[in-house]
Amino acid sequence: MKNRLKLFHDDHMISNDNKSLHNKELYNIFEIKIEHIAHSLLLSKVNDKDNILSEVQKLIEKVFIDSSMKISKNNISKAAALLGINRNTLSKKLKKY
Repeated sequence: MKNRLKLFHDDHMISNDNKSLHNKELYNIFEIKIEHIAHSLLLSKVNDKDNILSEVQKLIEKVFIDSSMKISKNNISKAAALLGINRNTLSKKLKKY
């Protein structure tokens, strides 16, 4: 019997076989939404000193760090593994936020 992932999508479990497809779909949705947000932010730029890219990068990093910490129940090692970064790197980033 194959292991089941505890990922919820439309109230049903996703099998390991469908994980890759599910991740591709999530990345596609993410890209579409980010494109829309980028377009809106760039059109609303007030002055040339606004560093929109840097601010968006910081925000996305913070959101992913917060989510990984919640999922891992504040276990830095597990959160770092979810993010694919070193535990020490995550610790430094947590101090920054």
